[in-house]
Amino acid sequence: MARVRGHAGIGHAGIGRAGRAREAAMIVLDYYDGPLQGFARGAFGADCCYFQIVAWSRWNDYRLFAVVAIEPETFQRVADALAQADAGRPGAVGPARWAFADRATAVQMDALLHRCIEQAHSPGFLCLTDAAATAPLARVTTDEALRRRVGAALSSGRMADLREWRGVVRPPAER
Repeated sequence: MARVRGHAGIGHAGIGRAGRAREAAMIVLDYYDGPLQGFARGAFGADCCYFQIVAWSRWNDYRLFAVVAIEPETFQRVADALAQADAGRPGAVGPARWAFADRATAVQMDALLHRCIEQAHSPGFLCLTDAAATAPLARVTTDEALRRRVGAALSSGRMADLREWRGVVRPPAER
């Protein structure tokens, strides 16, 4: 499957009136046979979060994500801003561009995204998932040494092989 970058797949099915969350939702910023980066509500072992892939196993498609908790209001702001820019497709579930209705909103959302990307280099925890699933198979709270390791991995610009992270987390098949 082709890698999609710079597009946000938005799932709004769980966003009701008054912005109350009813079910899981995801805003995918990067995708390759499953989400690689984005914002989520009710996924990755967090209420609301920003997530970014750190490593994966191409044989079993396990994925290790850096996860940064965000406020539910922050998730909702991003979802609403993207939906407003794509007003012709309310409740869209397909890809949408990371574009906004006006320049001021674009500047705010870009600043928010860049803060989340920086925070992912020192995440609160890591989450191991199976393929495109967002339910955690394992969740590892990070300490200072692990945050430095995640930061170095994300700064490298390449997705690490999950075997390099065996000392941190093991997929269920390897336990």
